Amino acid sequence: MDKIITSKTFAFFATLIIMLLVTMTLFLPIANIEKLVIRILFIVCFFISWKLFQKRGFTNAKNLAFAFMALNFAFLVVSFFTSSFWNLDQETSKGFALIKLSDAVIISLVLILFFKWGGYKLKNIYLTKGRLIPGLITGILLFIVFGYLAIKNPQQPFDPGFLRNNYVWILIFVFANGFMEELIFRGIFLKTLIRYMKPVWAIVITSICFAAPHLTVNYAPDVLIFAGIVFLLGMICSFAMYYTRSLIAPMLIHAGADLMIIIQVFASYEVIR
Repeated sequence: MDKIITSKTFAFFATLIIMLLVTMTLFLPIANIEKLVIRILFIVCFFISWKLFQKRGFTNAKNLAFAFMALNFAFLVVSFFTSSFWNLDQETSKGFALIKLSDAVIISLVLILFFKWGGYKLKNIYLTKGRLIPGLITGILLFIVFGYLAIKNPQQPFDPGFLRNNYVWILIFVFANGFMEELIFRGIFLKTLIRYMKPVWAIVITSICFAAPHLTVNYAPDVLIFAGIVFLLGMICSFAMYYTRSLIAPMLIHAGADLMIIIQVFASYEVIR
């Protein structure tokens, strides 16, 4: 019994450390050349690990190695599609939103194709309708609640004409980001982790790894409190995905929560023109 507990504890912390290492390097402000080197090194390391685990029949470890490899490959590909590549001005609402849309589409598409190439089904990354009605109801309700709170926030008022002029770009941004980050942080990892640990621990790991990169943001006055809120959001989205067996509910919840940040980011940093 002690050996089983020790083995599970080791698996939990080993997985958490590796996932933190990988996800932090994806979002940290690192120079482009260094990012390129890190991506290539990770791809090679996880490819070797994937093949080794596959040969030895370690299914869970193989699936995790494949997920890490796919994630780094997707971020390697998207690194070539910059704002200058698309000739977009990130100081405008249109450019800001379309760059996020470009990143989301490319990363998501590469991940989906990579998993299909690896012989995985779309349900392995929660790209199914799942429990559609509960997912839609939960997601839409929370999206509306978060949206209302974002608009009615008395501490951060904005010009009444602001939303009328920019709501299209704001919605493009939050839905693109919500889909991409839910696919990254929960879609490709949650089911893989659940196969060898209790769902609650898989949810905790994915939520920690979702919150950790937000410690580096510059739009929150207290990053520790902000990361704690993001962790709770991650828990909510993870439970929603686990319950509905689909990306729909967490994507809508995530998009709604992003409204509370992105509306103020657009307005405060005067991205809008």
